Amino acid sequence: MRTVPRMNYEAMILLGQSAAVDLAGTVGFIKDTIARYQGEIISLKKWADRPLCFPIQKQKRGLYILCYFSAPTSQLGDIDRAFNLSDQVLRQLIIKADHLSIEEMQAADAQLDLTIEANLRAGVVAPAAPVAAAQPAPAQPAGAQAVAPQPVAAQPADAPAVAAPAGV
Repeated sequence: MRTVPRMNYEAMILLGQSAAVDLAGTVGFIKDTIARYQGEIISLKKWADRPLCFPIQKQKRGLYILCYFSAPTSQLGDIDRAFNLSDQVLRQLIIKADHLSIEEMQAADAQLDLTIEANLRAGVVAPAAPVAAAQPAPAQPAGAQAVAPQPVAAQPADAPAVAAPAGV
């Protein structure tokens, strides 16, 4: 049996405002679409939420999602077609990610941030993260006195600059 080579890809997906409202569902749609065609998400992050230069399908704002994934080369056309047929996706572009290593792709991962933002948009309050204890100030050596910073006097704007002495 012949094995199909897998490649790493970079996808920029432009979503409309209606899809941005249900961010959790949209992120789930992106993950499911790639997984349905034997793809594996390497990293997923929100790139920007900004106004568009021109309206696309009567949308004036868009949410950009950057996704790095690995998929069989034979399935890339199906992934591309699934995104094109979706009502949630306004535009998408998928290219080979030969210019990045796996470590660089993984460093761009912000799925946790996307989950938090999706919960905030949905009105779900996430549990607060534990607060780290404040670090105490370093102890002064015995007999040392704390020196308070001295205020610097401002020079008038028309005062000449003071030059450093010669030979310094």
